[in-house]
Amino acid sequence: MLRKFSYPNKNRKILIFKEIETKTGVIKQYIHPEGTSIKAYVRQLSGNEQNSLEGVQNASVIEFVINQRKVEMDMFIEFQDKVYGINGDDDGEFYNTEIKLRGYPINKKTYTEIRWS
Repeated sequence: MLRKFSYPNKNRKILIFKEIETKTGVIKQYIHPEGTSIKAYVRQLSGNEQNSLEGVQNASVIEFVINQRKVEMDMFIEFQDKVYGINGDDDGEFYNTEIKLRGYPINKKTYTEIRWS
Protein backbone atom coordinates (compact mmCIF):
# COMPACT_ATOMS: atom_id res chain seq x y z
CA MET A 1 0.00 0.00 0.00
CA LEU A 2 1.32 3.42 -0.97
CA ARG A 3 1.67 5.77 1.99
CA LYS A 4 0.65 9.35 1.27
CA PHE A 5 2.65 11.78 3.42
CA SER A 6 1.29 15.26 4.11
CA TYR A 7 2.06 18.23 6.32
CA PRO A 8 -1.27 19.25 7.88
CA ASN A 9 -0.34 22.75 9.07
CA LYS A 10 0.11 24.68 5.84
CA ASN A 11 -1.16 27.81 7.54
CA ARG A 12 1.38 30.37 6.28
CA LYS A 13 1.09 32.32 3.05
CA ILE A 14 4.05 32.70 0.71
CA LEU A 15 4.60 34.12 -2.76
CA ILE A 16 6.97 32.58 -5.31
CA PHE A 17 8.45 34.49 -8.23
CA LYS A 18 11.17 34.36 -10.84
CA GLU A 19 13.22 37.11 -12.41
CA ILE A 20 13.14 37.75 -16.14
CA GLU A 21 16.01 39.76 -17.64
CA THR A 22 15.00 42.18 -20.41
CA LYS A 23 16.70 45.02 -22.27
CA THR A 24 14.83 47.54 -20.14
CA GLY A 25 15.47 45.87 -16.78
CA VAL A 26 14.48 42.94 -14.58
CA ILE A 27 10.83 41.81 -14.40
CA LYS A 28 9.38 40.09 -11.32
CA GLN A 29 7.08 37.26 -12.52
CA TYR A 30 4.96 35.50 -9.88
CA ILE A 31 4.04 31.86 -10.59
CA HIS A 32 0.47 32.30 -9.33
CA PRO A 33 -2.40 34.69 -10.13
CA GLU A 34 -2.58 38.21 -8.72
CA GLY A 35 -4.28 38.44 -5.34
CA THR A 36 -3.47 34.83 -4.44
CA SER A 37 -0.78 33.18 -2.36
CA ILE A 38 0.56 29.69 -1.78
CA LYS A 39 -0.20 27.91 1.49
CA ALA A 40 2.91 26.56 3.17
CA TYR A 41 4.23 24.89 6.29
CA VAL A 42 7.17 27.07 7.37
CA ARG A 43 9.88 26.49 9.95
CA GLN A 44 13.45 27.49 10.70
CA LEU A 45 16.00 24.68 10.56
CA SER A 46 17.41 23.50 13.88
CA GLY A 47 21.06 23.91 14.76
CA ASN A 48 21.70 20.19 14.19
CA GLU A 49 20.07 20.31 10.76
CA GLN A 50 22.10 23.36 9.80
CA ASN A 51 25.33 21.73 10.98
CA SER A 52 24.63 18.78 8.70
CA LEU A 53 24.36 21.10 5.68
CA GLU A 54 28.08 20.79 4.92
CA GLY A 55 29.12 23.32 7.54
CA VAL A 56 26.74 26.09 6.53
CA GLN A 57 26.33 28.21 9.66
CA ASN A 58 23.53 30.53 8.56
CA ALA A 59 20.95 30.57 11.36
CA SER A 60 18.25 31.87 9.07
CA VAL A 61 17.74 28.94 6.69
CA ILE A 62 13.99 28.37 6.40
CA GLU A 63 12.15 25.26 5.22
CA PHE A 64 8.96 25.75 3.21
CA VAL A 65 6.65 22.79 2.45
CA ILE A 66 4.09 23.39 -0.30
CA ASN A 67 1.83 21.25 -2.46
CA GLN A 68 3.51 19.88 -5.56
CA ARG A 69 4.10 22.44 -8.34
CA LYS A 70 6.87 23.39 -10.72
CA VAL A 71 9.46 25.35 -8.74
CA GLU A 72 12.99 25.92 -10.00
CA MET A 73 16.13 26.68 -8.01
CA ASP A 74 16.51 30.14 -9.58
CA MET A 75 13.16 31.31 -8.14
CA PHE A 76 12.55 33.29 -4.96
CA ILE A 77 10.11 33.11 -2.04
CA GLU A 78 8.50 36.07 -0.26
CA PHE A 79 7.49 35.41 3.34
CA GLN A 80 6.72 37.92 6.09
CA ASP A 81 8.11 40.83 4.06
CA LYS A 82 11.44 39.06 3.46
CA VAL A 83 12.83 37.47 0.30
CA TYR A 84 14.51 34.06 0.26
CA GLY A 85 16.58 32.46 -2.47
CA ILE A 86 15.87 28.77 -2.98
CA ASN A 87 18.90 26.57 -2.43
CA GLY A 88 17.47 23.09 -2.13
CA ASP A 89 14.41 20.97 -2.68
CA ASP A 90 13.10 17.59 -1.60
CA ASP A 91 10.24 15.91 -3.42
CA GLY A 92 8.66 14.48 -0.26
CA GLU A 93 9.79 10.89 -0.64
CA PHE A 94 8.71 11.01 -4.31
CA TYR A 95 4.98 10.67 -3.62
CA ASN A 96 4.40 13.73 -5.86
CA THR A 97 2.16 15.37 -3.28
CA GLU A 98 4.45 17.96 -1.65
CA ILE A 99 7.80 19.63 -2.12
CA LYS A 100 10.16 20.94 0.57
CA LEU A 101 12.16 24.02 -0.30
CA ARG A 102 15.03 25.45 1.71
CA GLY A 103 15.55 29.17 1.48
CA TYR A 104 18.16 31.66 2.65
CA PRO A 105 17.55 35.41 3.08
CA ILE A 106 18.62 37.78 0.33
CA ASN A 107 18.34 41.53 -0.14
CA LYS A 108 15.23 42.88 -1.83
CA LYS A 109 15.60 44.28 -5.33
CA THR A 110 13.80 46.88 -7.40
CA TYR A 111 12.05 45.65 -10.56
CA THR A 112 11.03 47.50 -13.71
CA GLU A 113 7.74 45.58 -13.87
CA ILE A 114 5.70 43.10 -11.79
CA ARG A 115 3.67 40.38 -13.52
CA TRP A 116 1.36 37.61 -12.31
CA SER A 117 0.61 34.33 -14.08
